[in-house]
Amino acid sequence: MEISNKKTGDYIRIDEKTGASLIELNLGGLSLIDLPGSSDHPLASNPYHPSALLTPWVNRVRNGNYSFKGKNYQLPINEPALGNAIHGLLARVPFTLVQKTESSVTLEHAYQGAEPNYPFPFTFRYTYTLAEEGGLEITFMAQNTGSTSMPFACGWHPYFSFPDTKAADLSIKFHPTSRFLSDSQMIPLKEENLQGKSEFVFSQEKVDHVFRLEPREKHVTEFIDHKHQRSLFLTQSSVQFPFLVVFQPEGYNSVAIEPMTANTDAFNTGDGLIELAPSEAFSGQIRLSIGK
Repeated sequence: MEISNKKTGDYIRIDEKTGASLIELNLGGLSLIDLPGSSDHPLASNPYHPSALLTPWVNRVRNGNYSFKGKNYQLPINEPALGNAIHGLLARVPFTLVQKTESSVTLEHAYQGAEPNYPFPFTFRYTYTLAEEGGLEITFMAQNTGSTSMPFACGWHPYFSFPDTKAADLSIKFHPTSRFLSDSQMIPLKEENLQGKSEFVFSQEKVDHVFRLEPREKHVTEFIDHKHQRSLFLTQSSVQFPFLVVFQPEGYNSVAIEPMTANTDAFNTGDGLIELAPSEAFSGQIRLSIGK
């Protein structure tokens, strides 16, 4: 499925059969979405999870095990190498079209509670809108359709790149207060204060961390191509999405920039976990734009 902005030339393509994933993004004449691993794997089984929707949990649940309201649940282990449940339940499910206009599309998946160890039905909607002035706005909306409260988190797992640019040409600027160092299961072990550090240069250090962000109604992450002096800006509320994962995969020239409402393993730690009451909804927005 494709939508375009005739005025700006911006366009996107979405794979509605695989988690309503954003598989192509062109802003300002630049192709910006990367799908690492796609030469060897179809999107539905790609181990890098490019453009995946992460919900109702983000990243990992340690050993797939969690407790909620005094009851223990054991999720399927879909990261066997590390023994975790990873990336939620909707990353690869089909979405159905709710509404489409020239510049926007809304897609929906109604989860019925079929996984016995996440027996909490909810409806999730994605809305992609190409803004009239340029850029892409994405709205994430989830509503509890069950009769009990449910544990909930939401995140997004896109990889961004610039044409004719290598990872060594890239850096990222944002506003973290701390980052998490992980254990052997890639679960946060220690929180490290960053003492005001705000830029990370990929030619100088390996970055694969969850970051806690300064709480701002408008938090801007700048992804910088130093070779061509251009930037991609990702704007979010770090009150709604107080965590950001940044991951530069070895062997690729792209970077995962992942806004999240909760920390890895929040189903166990409660760090950022949202509890949605029956009929209660979560809604959050992210905006992508190009600038100098």
